Amino acid sequence: MQSNKYNDLLDRLENEELEVELGAEVYQQLLAIYLYQNKLANAKLLWMRIPDKLKEDKELLHLNQLNVALQNNNFAEFFQKIRYDWSECVKPAMEDLLVKQREDLLTLAGNAYVSIYQNNLLKMAQMTEDELKNAASALDWTRELNGDDVIWLPKAKETPPTGGNDDQLLKLTEFVTFLEN
Repeated sequence: MQSNKYNDLLDRLENEELEVELGAEVYQQLLAIYLYQNKLANAKLLWMRIPDKLKEDKELLHLNQLNVALQNNNFAEFFQKIRYDWSECVKPAMEDLLVKQREDLLTLAGNAYVSIYQNNLLKMAQMTEDELKNAASALDWTRELNGDDVIWLPKAKETPPTGGNDDQLLKLTEFVTFLEN
């Protein structure tokens, strides 16, 4: 997925917003694109600009709830709320957002944990076991059994080689000596 996937549509919709009074569908598309592009502040400001009579639209309310969940870094709530029967105008952006957020969550979990129980990942990401298996194997995670529990082990990150501290201290000392002379 490209980060500029929806840029042309976003530019067109933003220009429309400046020129004419919009309906709920255009605001839905704008909110969905802002969420996909992780422009949460823009989404919040757009929500404030939406006329009150349009804020009663169920899909707009749902999109705003997604924005609040993302702003609060509440992945569990986000993944629960994104499971919704979206209209055709926002469905592609919502599907892309779901994939992107799951990738981000698994990357974050892989960087933060040495191991994580499958049931915790399933609860957090609201995924099926098959979806999790596919995503974890794509990230090259290994799977272990601990009794009845399944534990996923993220691929260990390689630490960049560092020079010895003595070498760095010697270079720093030489540099300071050079500057003093």
